[in-house]
Amino acid sequence: MERIAIFAALQWECRTVLRSLRRVSRVRLGEFTCWQGRAPRAEVWLVKTGVGVQRAAAAAAAVGDARQFALFVSTGCAGGLAPELRAGDLAFTTAVIGDDGRDAVSTAAAPRARAQHAASAAGLRSAQGPVLCSQSALGSAAKRAAAAGGSIAVEMEAAAIAARAASAPVPFLSVRAVLDGVEDDLTGPGTLVDPASGGIRPLALAAYLAAHPGAIAQLMTLQRLQRAARESLERFFRQWLAEPERGAE
Repeated sequence: MERIAIFAALQWECRTVLRSLRRVSRVRLGEFTCWQGRAPRAEVWLVKTGVGVQRAAAAAAAVGDARQFALFVSTGCAGGLAPELRAGDLAFTTAVIGDDGRDAVSTAAAPRARAQHAASAAGLRSAQGPVLCSQSALGSAAKRAAAAGGSIAVEMEAAAIAARAASAPVPFLSVRAVLDGVEDDLTGPGTLVDPASGGIRPLALAAYLAAHPGAIAQLMTLQRLQRAARESLERFFRQWLAEPERGAE
């Protein structure tokens, strides 16, 4: 049975994977929480990274020798940049693009094809293409610029995980559920998230609502978008982690 490492920034993103695991044990890898469990076809190490490329790099290093894994996976939510993507659609990364536009790391074609097959079998809409890994949350104008450059989505962790996989070398896969569209600006609500734990900071939330009394509707919309992304990731991982490797069927 192969062993795979899955990295997600936020607690709710981790739960989409945990629902497909059994015999789960929780361990600490330095400052990071890791769940080790079994799926029908793989032993899974699920690591909660926290938000941002620096935390993702430290989490990828914390698992130890990358060569003990058959695959590194980056997952969670992303901002959609392609106009056809809506909340809950999956974005399969063909290459991770750094902020400078030059640091492209390609994903492994065979694992990506198998993951797309699983998404289709689960009845999920998906697209594939380059994804921008930004060091900060993007507003609408910056999203439009990234979309003009050809990226189909934007997120904040995959570049570090891809680099760690490439250095081993270990195949790398990135699958993200779209949370918001290119014209949506979540930079305000994004400041409410603790980058280390991924949880909402209560005092920051209270201060934000006091300064933006009309933001309750925006936060309710964000909750709805998050629900769509969460449900899609759960369906994907349930299907993908249960499918046998092709050729072993």
